[in-house]
Amino acid sequence: MPPSPYKSLKYYRDILLETQSVEIKPIKDRDHPEIILYHSLYIHKVMSQESFSSHPYQLKTLQSKLQYNYSDYIEAWYSIFLHQSEDFSHSWFINFDNKFKTPLPYWFLHWWEKHGPVDEILPVSVLELILHFTQKAKFSRVDLFFPKQLLFVARYKVPWILKWSYRVTKDTRILACQFSVKWWDKFEVDRIAKYVYNDLPVDPRPSSPADSIRSSLSMEGKSKSELQEIARQLIIQASQMDDDESDDEDIDNDPPSSSSCQPMQSPAKPKSWYEDSQDPYDAYDLGSD
Repeated sequence: MPPSPYKSLKYYRDILLETQSVEIKPIKDRDHPEIILYHSLYIHKVMSQESFSSHPYQLKTLQSKLQYNYSDYIEAWYSIFLHQSEDFSHSWFINFDNKFKTPLPYWFLHWWEKHGPVDEILPVSVLELILHFTQKAKFSRVDLFFPKQLLFVARYKVPWILKWSYRVTKDTRILACQFSVKWWDKFEVDRIAKYVYNDLPVDPRPSSPADSIRSSLSMEGKSKSELQEIARQLIIQASQMDDDESDDEDIDNDPPSSSSCQPMQSPAKPKSWYEDSQDPYDAYDLGSD
């Protein structure tokens, strides 16, 4: 239940839209335009408390005349996803927009853990790029508090798919929301790889953790899950090395210009979740303007 009767999904959506934090595009049924099938959400910025106002409880007014504070702004990032269809087939196509350049507030870590993509859904080729990014990119001291996967996804505009349904908890038998994420199979990894290696060229060294991944990829008998685990462990090791080196360096990180990492073309149909439903993304224009 919302803390106040007027704090509806529209209220939280208006907060994110009027602060220009996101762009949301509804994808409607062509035969029944009144039915929203899916949404795309492009993240423009995530406001910190300092950029919002001098006081976290200072009230601002929406065009609807309703008021909100910074706590409502944070809540909007969670509540916006509670839109659902009657058959629970609704999903969200999420990406960071080209305009996204602002630093992230620390509370966004929790949002990412709940709504962001996890290692298990990422292809090995993407994990290898994240490893290279972890080893070669320069990070500010603030960036070091955030997962390298999050920084990579935000910088190179890697999309993912989010949906939710209800589940009954085993211990308390309470009905709760369960979020799940899925990789977008049509994502062009090679296209992003070009930008990654242009920004962060490979040094001609005899061996590296990235070489270990390439070697493991050529080994027969390894499953996809085993290869993903190898890449994940190497990312963790590289991240720890980066944390140690940061104590003695004053480093900075400037995101690439928006022209260097454009969002992908219109999403195509993901598999498995949608086998019994209408093609969710095919022929729809989800690109951010």
